[in-house]
Amino acid sequence: MSWDYAASEYEKQATADERWRLERLINYGLGNEKLSRDSLERHLPTLKIPDDRRAFLELLLWGKKS
Repeated sequence: MSWDYAASEYEKQATADERWRLERLINYGLGNEKLSRDSLERHLPTLKIPDDRRAFLELLLWGKKS
């Protein structure tokens, strides 16, 4: 999953920072993983992701058009 981190370092960071992990999954691909709706709703306002992806996720979560 991670091309710029050693697997062990990625796992440490992903465990420590849920928001960082969500950003990585959204920006670089999910693979076979699914996003947790609760965690996405909680962190979406503060995620550093492209506006088009944010708008799409808002539409999926809340039916909200930007």
